[in-house]
Amino acid sequence: MKSSISRRDFLKGTLATAGLTIAASISPFGYKLLNAEEAKKGTFSPNAWFEVTPDNLVTITIPNSEMGQGVRTSLSMLVADELEAAWSQIRVKQAPAADAFKNPFIYKSQITVGSASVRGFYEPLRKAGAAGRTMLVKAAAQTWKVPEGECEASQGVVTHKKSGRKLAYGKLCQAASKIPVPQEPVLKSESQFRYIGKAMPRLDIPEKVAGTGVYGLDVQVPNMLYGVMARPPAYGAKPATFDQKAAEAVKGVKAVIPTPFGIAVCAESLYAGWKGRDALKVKWEKGVQPDLNNASAEKQYMEDLNKQGAIAGNTGDAKKALGEASKTFAATYFVPYVAHTTMEPMNCTAHVQKDRCDVWAPTQGQTDAQGVASKVSGLPPEKVHIHTTLLGCGLGRRAAPDFVVEAVIASKASGRPVKMVWTREEDIKNDFYRAATCQRIEAGFDGQGRLTAWSHKVVTSSLLKAIEPKAIINGVDFMALWGLADFPGSPAVRF
Repeated sequence: MKSSISRRDFLKGTLATAGLTIAASISPFGYKLLNAEEAKKGTFSPNAWFEVTPDNLVTITIPNSEMGQGVRTSLSMLVADELEAAWSQIRVKQAPAADAFKNPFIYKSQITVGSASVRGFYEPLRKAGAAGRTMLVKAAAQTWKVPEGECEASQGVVTHKKSGRKLAYGKLCQAASKIPVPQEPVLKSESQFRYIGKAMPRLDIPEKVAGTGVYGLDVQVPNMLYGVMARPPAYGAKPATFDQKAAEAVKGVKAVIPTPFGIAVCAESLYAGWKGRDALKVKWEKGVQPDLNNASAEKQYMEDLNKQGAIAGNTGDAKKALGEASKTFAATYFVPYVAHTTMEPMNCTAHVQKDRCDVWAPTQGQTDAQGVASKVSGLPPEKVHIHTTLLGCGLGRRAAPDFVVEAVIASKASGRPVKMVWTREEDIKNDFYRAATCQRIEAGFDGQGRLTAWSHKVVTSSLLKAIEPKAIINGVDFMALWGLADFPGSPAVRF
């Protein structure tokens, strides 16, 4: 998905010019630090930034999704520590879906997976904060007409050590914005860290404790309908018959919409939606694999262990080493498909209009959410606005955009905003399950019990096939082997 004008227009409307803005443009070739004007020119695409404004606040735009892992706090700590901002100054702003926020290390996508947020942004955000500190100190020195070495930044204030004069960042930010951005600012040593590595008050906790934090299930939109789905009991099963008139006759039901996922019922309340769904009395076809269960999956995987597969890594001759070992040990393990069971069941609110589509979603994958919403709504990506709410747990499940597609389909067909809500039972029965895996391990030992041989074979479904098939090299899906082997170009190596 590519939007040719949205990035520049977005940056023009977002980056502050009233204060000091430092943006970090991150690529596999290194980092480039920019001020607001440079970022707006579009020569480099900034991936993260912060702003120091005259109200003496530091606002950090967070491109990642907050799902309980504390990413709003951890990324803010990187900036605040090097910037020498007071923690009370820090504010966070959730980034929308935009090219400017794509992580170049994760399939060039705006996505929060693989514990990659801090690893991906650690150095560039520290450099951005250090650059801001350097510029603020220089601005103070120029204001006082004293050497920079006589000035020190601490807790959001620059002090002239000889005279004791002080200037807050809010007073210096406009002057600092006119100073060239240093590309290699001096970073703090570990012993100088004020926040990094320390237990810090999380920025998302106050709103969660007060109940003001907005999760997907909290979203309310004027004139909104509630959507529920009658889902097939087996993969690929289509409805053979259903009573649409009976569902439409239920008080509060406003639309019955067949979809690729099942039959959506949109109503004025969840209760009316559930009653309408019951009234459908759907009879389903058998589907493509009606007998699929953990037992059949285990049987198939066990059989596949005896087949030749792709070779992910080969060091030495394991077969020969096993044959020469004084003692060998072999074991086979099977782990079934498991539902993620996030605390907040799947949900999404969408409003498709003639010239725009708004999506409020607890999503881990803004780029994919924007892409599928664009495709379903028929609108270009720059007309699709993804509003990322707080996530009631993610675990990778919310990176899949299926729940976004459902809401957009329902809104487009009904002509009204629709909040699609899954029940806990639906969530478990229709999850994007964690992949089942079958693994056979053979080990050899010498007479002293030292390991001399290791053979490890894995059968599992591919994760990359659905999200980035080009990343599968020579039949090897590195994500399916994460933790067993590292591969050039994989996130495990690049971070």
